[in-house]
Amino acid sequence: MHLKTLSARVVFAAFLLVFLPAGAVPANNLPVVPAPAVESITPGELRMHLEFLASRELGGRYTLAPNFSIAARYLASRLKADGFRGAGDHGDFLQSFEVVSSMPDAEKSQMSLTVGGQTGNYAFGDFYPARDSSGDAQGQLVFAGAGISSPAQKHDDYAGLDVKGKIVVIVPSAAAGIDQSRLGPAEAGPEAARAHGAIGVLLIPQQRFAEMMKNKSFRERMVEREAVALAKSTDGNLPSAVLGPDLADKVLALAGLNLKDVYETVRKKEMLAPKAMEASAKLVIAMRQTRVTTQNVAGILEGSDPQLKNEYVIFSAHYDHLRTDDKGIYPGADDDGSGTTAILSIAHAFAQGERPKRSILIIFHAGEELGLLGSEYNTDFAPIVPLDKMVADLNIDMIGRSKPAGDDAKEDEHLTDAHTIYLVGADRISPELNQISEETNSEFQKLKLDYYYNDVNNPERIYYRSDHWNYAKHGIPVIFYFDGVHVDYHKTTDTVDKIDFDKMTQVTRLVFETGWRLANMDHRLKLAAH
Repeated sequence: MHLKTLSARVVFAAFLLVFLPAGAVPANNLPVVPAPAVESITPGELRMHLEFLASRELGGRYTLAPNFSIAARYLASRLKADGFRGAGDHGDFLQSFEVVSSMPDAEKSQMSLTVGGQTGNYAFGDFYPARDSSGDAQGQLVFAGAGISSPAQKHDDYAGLDVKGKIVVIVPSAAAGIDQSRLGPAEAGPEAARAHGAIGVLLIPQQRFAEMMKNKSFRERMVEREAVALAKSTDGNLPSAVLGPDLADKVLALAGLNLKDVYETVRKKEMLAPKAMEASAKLVIAMRQTRVTTQNVAGILEGSDPQLKNEYVIFSAHYDHLRTDDKGIYPGADDDGSGTTAILSIAHAFAQGERPKRSILIIFHAGEELGLLGSEYNTDFAPIVPLDKMVADLNIDMIGRSKPAGDDAKEDEHLTDAHTIYLVGADRISPELNQISEETNSEFQKLKLDYYYNDVNNPERIYYRSDHWNYAKHGIPVIFYFDGVHVDYHKTTDTVDKIDFDKMTQVTRLVFETGWRLANMDHRLKLAAH
């Protein structure tokens, strides 16, 4: 709030001290958070939403299931009731997009490798499709190291390497000095290969994946594996395959390497030198595909400031979960019924009393469990609002569970207790965002903020595994709120009766309080210098 005179400031400060509850006076001149709005976020309201979203009648909210649209309409109706306007198609709350569901045709997928005039033939199981597109490619092999081409980071594995009309071999990794979070959409992987003229890609498996491939049942599971991708993202995809360990060793030998040494190089974050290979390959990837339409749910609450209302603070969660199978229904109460419910309550809180200066974009993403599809659509293909008008994304994915005293289950090793929550990404793009987050927590909820998963070297790579990533990769500051993986993660036992609604209330209030301040600051967040 801008006050024109010193006397007005004094009167306003006195008002704060007398009428606002203890702890409500803002630190470092941060915007005042309205207590009534915060107090509207209650355990009872959270339970009400979650008991519906995680009910058996919704069947687990699988993105491609018919009853997924019931969840979408529930979310839309709540946003409408709270005064948000539809931000989707034709003024509705639904942002529709098309996805492609693919399953491999194992019999028609083939590969051959020709070295010194001798050709070896390989079948599905020696390799697996890496993308969700059918296609074929035949040409000389070229080893492109990590396959990264990033002018901004002054690193180019394709420099001096002719890959036009050829099949590129890549070890997905990043050497020291490469920040993967700053890589553009065509600066790594098959996209970078295509940008340099390649016609196909062979990927060396990551070590953990290579170990899984050795399991006798792995091939059978892959034959039955459904892969889903945005229809728009599959256009023009190169035929790509992940090599099994044995075939990977044979291909690497053509570059004077072996799988064991490559994994050690990756572990040390050292460079893998690109080079030509005296060999050629033919790759045929065959997929059976169907197209399905699904939807994000989005609403906008317009800001009160004539200028700042053209900027948006985003609150997001994914409302999809897993497909019902012979094990039963996967309710997804924590993952991510808890985040979806929290965002609904935050939307309701913003509808109480005065409006913030900036506009609020609430978005519930579909297809997160299938590969962050809804957030990819809203950032890479059809943003609801311009990317350069997005101030920050506060993304919630699992905040409802607490580790009980005496719990020694290995699966709960990193589950947070009733007073702790993991924060990921807060300091990566905007240190100022991290500062505001911490000061707001210290002032209000006083939770323990744990940054274990924010470590760039953490093997779980959580920063890249929920919808905030698709915003972060475009340089939009993010915070990801997360309670940690637990024994019921992606199981039929992720049910409402295990939710800690008191903790969930605290975390939800913290997200609202942080977002309120972002929406009312007199300046946009300062970004880190690169």
